[in-house]
Amino acid sequence: MSVNRMQIDLGANFVRAQMPGDGVLDQTQAYPITTAGAGTLTAAAMVAGIVDRSGPSGNYNETLDTADNLMAANPQFSAGDSFEFWYRNTVAFIATLVVAEGAELVANTAVAASKVRRYLVTILANARRQVFNASTTNVSPTITGLTAAQAQTLVPGMGVSGTGISAATNVLAVNSSTGVITLTANATATGTVPLTFFPRYNIKGISSADL
Repeated sequence: MSVNRMQIDLGANFVRAQMPGDGVLDQTQAYPITTAGAGTLTAAAMVAGIVDRSGPSGNYNETLDTADNLMAANPQFSAGDSFEFWYRNTVAFIATLVVAEGAELVANTAVAASKVRRYLVTILANARRQVFNASTTNVSPTITGLTAAQAQTLVPGMGVSGTGISAATNVLAVNSSTGVITLTANATATGTVPLTFFPRYNIKGISSADL
């Protein structure tokens, strides 16, 4: 088999390493959101690369999509991955981002009237959302009562919510053999309750400019 310019002939699955001078197509697309008032900044809008916002006639909220929806739309994401997008606020009113499950604001997230803001999105935990009955113990970070199979669907860094779980509590460690989960904060109640484990991402504004 001959090899030319790092080409490997795999029949229908032909692979060639990128070489100097090769053109790389940019997959950035403009995604319009035209809701008259408050809207949702969907996973599809964020990964498109450019959000074109029009419609509001006053200051408005833009609710971020859930982390689980972002993972569903992009199953290749891993913890630590990041991407950027631009939000073009084409109206003369302020856009304020609002969190959803698993979405966290870092800094510089509002968009002034008639401005464009560049955002960085970072994946903090990519495992999909799960709801399991589990046992909590007051003043203890340990969660028990999960099967090994259930624990294997969870990863450190996921968020946790439910009765007896404080806000902003995350998974610190997972023992997939015993089904024991350690949280970043103590539970505030003792009982067996449904707990929701969800992926997380954060979003940070990194630059702003006029339209």
